Amino acid sequence: MIRSARVMVGSIALVGLLFPATAQAQAACVWQRAELPVPAGHGNPAVKGVGGAYTVALTRATPTPGIVRWHNGQPALLGSPAQDATFYGAPRDVSANGTVLADLVPTAGPPVGEPYVTLLDGTHKPLGTPSPGQQKVAVAINAGGDVVGYTSVDGVQRLVVWHASDYSKPQVLGAGDPAGIDDAGFILAKPGIRYKQGEIAKPLKKPAGATQIQVHGYDNNTAAGLAVIGDSFYATVWNADGTVRHVMSTGKAQSANSQGTVLNGGPIHKLWRAGQEADLPVPGPANYTQAFVTERDTVVGNYRDDVDGYAAEWTCG
Repeated sequence: MIRSARVMVGSIALVGLLFPATAQAQAACVWQRAELPVPAGHGNPAVKGVGGAYTVALTRATPTPGIVRWHNGQPALLGSPAQDATFYGAPRDVSANGTVLADLVPTAGPPVGEPYVTLLDGTHKPLGTPSPGQQKVAVAINAGGDVVGYTSVDGVQRLVVWHASDYSKPQVLGAGDPAGIDDAGFILAKPGIRYKQGEIAKPLKKPAGATQIQVHGYDNNTAAGLAVIGDSFYATVWNADGTVRHVMSTGKAQSANSQGTVLNGGPIHKLWRAGQEADLPVPGPANYTQAFVTERDTVVGNYRDDVDGYAAEWTCG
């Protein structure tokens, strides 16, 4: 178990050696905010995922919450497979081809849902159950629409892939806890193992001095998480080949892109560019909410005024 971070002189000195020698001080951003509007009757969108030019969010509405998918900033309200108001769709992620991964959950009672996808044309497709009575949890979706998640088999948590070619036929793989699936079909498990059936499992590299790593996000095919060094943990991002790209200040990296922009997952958001801490927009992504960086090198998330919440995409000018 990871202990609470304690800032120690020795750890700071060690991590200082891990910063890329070529990293330069970042110029201050002049942030430009583009609002992500919601349809009439919906409000307080909670951004849940990004993929290519798409963003997906859960909105507050009566009688049930809704799902909004933006494409290049233009909103579309999605229906759900629910037949009545006792269930609603709760989004988890969206792919670069616009397929939304969601759960059908009850409006009252435990939030245990049945996972499904909504295709670009609005068609809903449930994700098949590995075997009768088994729980299935969907976690993430890649650009081709393949979904990764997990199930329990004889008390062991196993990886599951639902291929876009036929969502009704889940493929149960080895044990693991998935963080995401890349566009080539490689699953990244949270301990830092990159896995694909028929391939040799390749772990992410540990930074110098690290005793443990954890992955917390796999956006843009880029792994982000933390490394435990001494008694502290430090935000870390990896290259596509599994080598360490940056080790940063105390935090937990949640979302990163191939350009080296990294966002701390909270509860307090931080931003790094080329391994150096950078200023976030003001107002910017609200703490204790999900936020993401994109391959456009923008930040997508929620911000708040005194009363309501809004969704936006910020560009560093």
